[in-house]
Amino acid sequence: MGKHIAASAAIRLYQRPSATAGPESVQMLVSSKTWHAGLLAAMSFEHHTGRRWKFAIHDDGTVDKTAEAKIRKIFPDVLFVPRAEADERAAEYLSEHPKCREHRAKHNLFLKFFDFPAFASGERFIVLDSDAIFFRRPTEILEWVDSGAETCLYNEDTKEKYCIPRAQIQKGIGITMWPRFNSGLVLMPSAAVNLDWAERLLVTFEGTAHHPQFFEQTLYGLMASVWRRGGALPLTYEISWGYFRKRGAICRHYVGDFKHDLLYIEAAPLLAASVIKGLWGSPQDVKAQRVRNLQN
Repeated sequence: MGKHIAASAAIRLYQRPSATAGPESVQMLVSSKTWHAGLLAAMSFEHHTGRRWKFAIHDDGTVDKTAEAKIRKIFPDVLFVPRAEADERAAEYLSEHPKCREHRAKHNLFLKFFDFPAFASGERFIVLDSDAIFFRRPTEILEWVDSGAETCLYNEDTKEKYCIPRAQIQKGIGITMWPRFNSGLVLMPSAAVNLDWAERLLVTFEGTAHHPQFFEQTLYGLMASVWRRGGALPLTYEISWGYFRKRGAICRHYVGDFKHDLLYIEAAPLLAASVIKGLWGSPQDVKAQRVRNLQN
């Protein structure tokens, strides 16, 4: 019901904001299983920021033409990146980093690290996972955008999830890693992405990684740790394993085996309700319209 009623209503009724954001692009990776939730994530971000963003949506190679058409219908100006185009760009982008190139071909999650900066416009970009949904205005993100800050901000995890324990990473490559880094929501200066450090980490730990599925997250964490400017977003940008978000949550990154069930049960109806409410305008908008009517 959440997917076919609430989410469909939100998608059908959604109206993009008229105000445009800055040069920062919002980078997303989607698949045949996640593109629909990704639409909700992108819509919720635009809706609660009140700005129209430059979305770059990367196809992992499984998104069909029907899904692509639906994405383009909601976001006509989207930069939709087919896998073949991404592979071609990556071959050039990673030409001097053989381990980076080799590992990108091993797992689709590596596309999230290597392709996003390659396709990012401007000097900064935003990483947004398809299962990160917004419920309120993200003031900290808008302040980062408007200030032009060269800091890296990230979604703080509930526990450490690197490809190998943080102490071993620090010992192996001599960098103090930021704790509990999660790459589901990252505000990243493009200059902070250093492929030499990425190559070094992959060479050092490719044979000993306890959790290779977290290499992509570890790479983003390494970039931020080397950059050394920024830190964690407030805990109101939450990552939680419970059934429902905490009161006052600005954003929730849904995790776990049933994350999409929870996303459609909780987030989709709330987004639909907020979109419908937005069609009538905020109380301030209604009051302003009444004043204009009286003046006329």
